[in-house]
Amino acid sequence: MSYSTAEEAWKVYVGRRCENAVKALRDAEFDARFFQEAEQAVEAVLEVIPQGVEVGCGGSWTLRQVGVLDRLRERGNVVHAHEPGMDPEEALRVRRRASTSPFYLSSANAITMEGEIVNVDGIGNRVAALSFGPSTVIVLAGYNKLVPDLQAALQRIREVAAPANTLRFGARTPCTEKGRCTDCRSSASICRITTIISRRPMLTDFKVFLVGEELGF
Repeated sequence: MSYSTAEEAWKVYVGRRCENAVKALRDAEFDARFFQEAEQAVEAVLEVIPQGVEVGCGGSWTLRQVGVLDRLRERGNVVHAHEPGMDPEEALRVRRRASTSPFYLSSANAITMEGEIVNVDGIGNRVAALSFGPSTVIVLAGYNKLVPDLQAALQRIREVAAPANTLRFGARTPCTEKGRCTDCRSSASICRITTIISRRPMLTDFKVFLVGEELGF
């Protein structure tokens, strides 16, 4: 089958890639879904999370990019989200409250086509909450986070996600200067804890919403 435009062919390719990733994630017991557009995924998040409940999240740029945190606040949810410029003690308090909220929102550094969710953290609040604590976890990620396997996931984190997020947080490490990982031991390094969620954590309602748009780093 041929397509009239390159954009149309690309959209079909992205959709098929996401659908195959969704199948692998479902085989690993995640509640995985594919949405063509970010707004559709945001609406799905709002359907899952009841009004008025507390919601935690990490420092995900994806969540801020799609506006889901603002939408939750507008309808009355209390959202525990640390932001740049916060007093360190306040930021720590918010991180702890986020990790004990009944609902937790996050993106992912990488998701493999084999159904694994891979993240690297500096503090560990995000990966801890994804593993245990909140009763419901929702990971919202653009198709650009999809990679073939674990090796590609770790490479993506080292070469893309970690340097970009380090710059976003205002820190300076060798990767931000050189554009590639150098296995630094910098005090500012955010590459300290690596987690691979290969199957749904046993006590968590874990949802993965893949979007056919490029989102986050």
